[in-house]
Amino acid sequence: AFAEQRYGALGIAREDIEARQRAAIANWDCFGAPAALFCYIDRDLGPAQWADVGMYLQTVMLLLRAEGLHSCPQMAWSTVRTTVAEIVSPPDRLILFCDMSIGYEDVTVDYARTGRAPLDETVTFVED
Repeated sequence: AFAEQRYGALGIAREDIEARQRAAIANWDCFGAPAALFCYIDRDLGPAQWADVGMYLQTVMLLLRAEGLHSCPQMAWSTVRTTVAEIVSPPDRLILFCDMSIGYEDVTVDYARTGRAPLDETVTFVED
């Protein structure tokens, strides 16, 4: 459903494989952002610590917004972690969690936002 909304928002038909590939390739250009943060985590840490990284990244994103910057976390970079490691040279004990593209919003680009599931579909409130 997300892919349908995302590509639909970009005006890309499902059967237009070439246009979908061009949209995916934008990840590797950090969507034109002038800066990128590569976030690594120790390979031995478990799911709880991976959640901590997500919370940390959210805090960084909020701090960036407070400074007038925009950001976009990109899990796609983790799929090419070996190639990134050739350039970044992280210690062997670390694994690439994600990249975050950072820059100022390009106000000339019309961003069609994708929808979000309603709160009652994603959260269960438990009462006493």
